[in-house]
Amino acid sequence: MRRGVVISLVVLGVLAVVLMVTVAWNGSKLDETRQESDDLQLEVDDLRQEVDTLTTERDDLQSKLDEQLKTIEQLKNKTGASTPADSSAASPSPSQAAP
Repeated sequence: MRRGVVISLVVLGVLAVVLMVTVAWNGSKLDETRQESDDLQLEVDDLRQEVDTLTTERDDLQSKLDEQLKTIEQLKNKTGASTPADSSAASPSPSQAAP
């Protein structure tokens, strides 16, 4: 009977050690996964901020473009009221307009 109890205790000890190792391994994997998740969340937040910044810049550029197009249209209307010879001299050629 004593031998059976000793064998049972040894088996329980081995099972306890295996269980502790398994829990520790899973715990470390969980910590790694959480760290990766936190890193990815920070990256997502940075990208959202960058998108917001780029959206604001795009909106600013779009409003500037709209203003410039409006100015160009007004200039076209002004030159259209003058004589045809004046309008051809006033409008730059495509080679002069390109930077």
